[in-house]
Amino acid sequence: MIHLNARGKPFSWSYSALSEFESCPARYAAKRFYCTTVEAETEQQIWGIRVHKAFEERVRDGKPFPEDFPPTYEPWAKVLSQLPGEKQFERQFAVLKNHFPCSWTEGVGRGVVDLLVTDGDVATIIDYKTGKKKDDQTQLELFAWFVVNEYDHIKTFKYRYIWLKDNTTTGGELKYLDAKFVMNRMIIRIETMERAWNAGEFPCFPSGLCNGWCPVDECIHWRARKEWR
Repeated sequence: MIHLNARGKPFSWSYSALSEFESCPARYAAKRFYCTTVEAETEQQIWGIRVHKAFEERVRDGKPFPEDFPPTYEPWAKVLSQLPGEKQFERQFAVLKNHFPCSWTEGVGRGVVDLLVTDGDVATIIDYKTGKKKDDQTQLELFAWFVVNEYDHIKTFKYRYIWLKDNTTTGGELKYLDAKFVMNRMIIRIETMERAWNAGEFPCFPSGLCNGWCPVDECIHWRARKEWR
């Protein structure tokens, strides 16, 4: 039986959806299952969209960054521009439930790689980050899985976060079989989210977001945001 959300859409997953679910199933459900809340874009999100677009135009077309951008962005763009191989920007990947590649609209699982560079049997995966630096490499590894799932000839996967605020980078490298096995570690987490969707059971996980930052104000953990003077 296919369980549809309030807008008539079936279950789907992505790294961002999984992160939202694991942070708080109730908040995830309000946004993606019951569709009772719409979270307004924050200044940080708007800035992130601008940055991604500017990097695409700079690396692909040579268009200069806007004047209000930090000068530290240009050296990164030069390095990316000089990478050998075919460059794909905002590359969309989608898979069916059986993980077979498909169109974006058909996808049950989806992911978007900011910059994918393929050179022979080597793929380089770049993800720009404008927020706080984190150590978790899961998103990049999942991107490597999407790539190996569609490009069977790729044998080496290099992946990097570019932390623009800190002007640094983190990442790693996977070989073919390691990239293939990424989903073995992800499937339990995805299936847990799908079971909650099918059962309509989304418990609340209290966190700092409950202090007025979460839009689900009917939650028992929600508290009004304190106004600092």
